[in-house]
Amino acid sequence: MTPKLRILLIVLVILALGVISAVCLHSLEEIHYLKSFFPNTLTVQEAFYAGALELVKIIIIGIPLVLVIAVCLEFLKRR
Repeated sequence: MTPKLRILLIVLVILALGVISAVCLHSLEEIHYLKSFFPNTLTVQEAFYAGALELVKIIIIGIPLVLVIAVCLEFLKRR
């Protein structure tokens, strides 16, 4: 494995982790915004549904990125 390819794979892993972190942070901020903006009208059930929707968003975005991370780490392991 060439050093350039090794660096590229490491950069891809770091970028994928960064994107996953950014999506998770955005989801937390969105739920916090809903909680603070609609404190009286947002029921517990609606908050649960909002949280479930954010979890689905994280999963949809996260699964391909986790696969990219796994493939890159496998290539790095094999050298």
